[in-house]
This record gives sequence, C-alpha cells and structure tokens, in this order.
Amino acid sequence: MSLNVAGLTTYTDELKMELIRKSVLEGRTTSLITIQPDVKSSASINIIDSDLVMQAGACGWNEDGTTILTQRDLSVCPLKINESICLDTLEQYYTQKMMNAGSYNTEMPFEQIFTEEKAAKVNATIEDIIWKGNTSTGVGNLALCDGFLKVIDDEAGNVVTGNTSSATAITASNIIDLVDDMVAAIPTDIINSDDLHLFVGYETYRLYAKALRDANLFAYSGAENQGQDFSQMIPGTNCRLIAIRGLNGTNRMVLSKASNLYFGTDLLNDFESFSLWYSQDNDEIRFLFKGKVGVNFAFPGFVVDFTLV
Repeated sequence: MSLNVAGLTTYTDELKMELIRKSVLEGRTTSLITIQPDVKSSASINIIDSDLVMQAGACGWNEDGTTILTQRDLSVCPLKINESICLDTLEQYYTQKMMNAGSYNTEMPFEQIFTEEKAAKVNATIEDIIWKGNTSTGVGNLALCDGFLKVIDDEAGNVVTGNTSSATAITASNIIDLVDDMVAAIPTDIINSDDLHLFVGYETYRLYAKALRDANLFAYSGAENQGQDFSQMIPGTNCRLIAIRGLNGTNRMVLSKASNLYFGTDLLNDFESFSLWYSQDNDEIRFLFKGKVGVNFAFPGFVVDFTLV
C-alpha cells in the first residue's frame, strides 16, 4: 500500500533561521559637511566679506573700502514617522514562537532588529532628502524638504558651471575629462583648500574608477589604498572624489569645500533616537521618529555644479 500525502502541504521550517533585515545603502554626507544644530525653524549663516582698496603710501587719511556683512537663511523642515503594530496579528504566523506566553502582548518580540532596520532606513532617507529633496517637484519623502540640488538650481546664476564641454551624457569615454573639467572650474579663491570634495553618485564613481584603471593598464591604485571605500583623491589634485547615495541616479556632480555645505537640524541625536512603546489605550506597539532637516551653502560662488545639457 503506497503512502498518500495529497492532503499535506510541503513543509517549510520558518523558525530555522533568525529574522534578518534587508541591506540598505546608508548616507554619509552629514559626516563630511558643516552641521548647524539647535535650529528650530530657521537660522542665519552669517557671512563677512570686504571690498579691500589698497592705496599708495603717503601722509593723510583717505577712507576707502567696505566691510560687508550678509546672511543666508538655513531653514529646516520638521519630519516625523508614526507607525503602529498590533502584536495580536503576530499570533497567527511563525512569529508566535517569538512571543511571550499569555494573551496580553505588550513587548515587541524582535525589538532590536526592528529599531536597527528603522535607523538604517531613516539614515538613507535623510541622505536622499539632503540632496534630492524638492518641495515643488519631489515625490513621496523627497517632497518634504528642499535639498542641495534644488538650492543649486535656484542659484543657477551664482554657482559655477562645471559642464564646460556641454556633455549630454556621462560615459566611460568622457568621465575622466568631465571630472577634470570640474576640477579646472574650481574658483581660484578656494583652489588650495584642504576640504575640496567632488560629490557623485555611486554609479558615476564606479564608472570613473574603472576608466582610470583601464587608462592606466591596470596599474591604477584607488580607494582601496586610501583608507575609505568609494572615496579617493583625484590624481594630481587636492580634491577628493566621493560617492554618496544622495546623488545616485541624478547624473549630477557637485564640487565645493565640504565646510561650505551646511546641514541644519535641531538636535543631531534626533536621528539616532526613536520612541518605541506599548500603548495600553490602543493595545498596540507604537513607533515614533521626529527630526528636522535643512541645507544651504554659505557661498554659492564656491560651488561647481555639473548638470547634463
């Protein structure tokens, strides 16, 4: 007599492995640029400049020249995340094995990995907003606040044009020249700065690294010998090329002193702190994140922008 298993379903051990979270390419812009904390709504970047007039030495006093005080506003956008989880729902699935005995479910059974997942996603989302946020044309999270690219576009007449060859695409055959053009466009007043950064998306960085390697017949030595992944000094310059998540998929490149880029927030620790609690009134776990985000440049004239034509 044969074995009849038609009434059974194929067995899958859902508890064999631990709960894992999906990998997220996180941001690193805020670790490089100027942080302005304690901004509740708006603050001023206070700037001093002067019109220096030199004169031939002689007796007498001939007043000339002006010291100029100006400001640029750094406004922040308040952001939040509200999420609720009914733990009773978990009783219907394999997750029931992770839960405490009894019908009063008050503790998240996978709290640590849950908060790690949220922290990574918040970091990545903030990075995207810092660069690609646009309150006029943005979609979803990117509509919440204006990022650097929006600020650059609004200052089109004041920033330096880096696409001097009028390129219509970034390719393996032109990427080295395009990067060199960006470096050549650096304003003279900041050309010897020690914090010049050329920010690009990861795909642009990889294209450039491969082009350099190919051009040097595999003698190329890049980021792997410079102490930081996806970051390297542009050969023969004092400018660092660095890949950031926020410029992925944009075909944009931005070069400036890192200290010229400002990130405004209320409390920097807000992006590392979350509230997770059991709400007895609602019989559910609630998750809360709140923070403020805003960006600007101190000197638009010290920003070199690459945009395809």
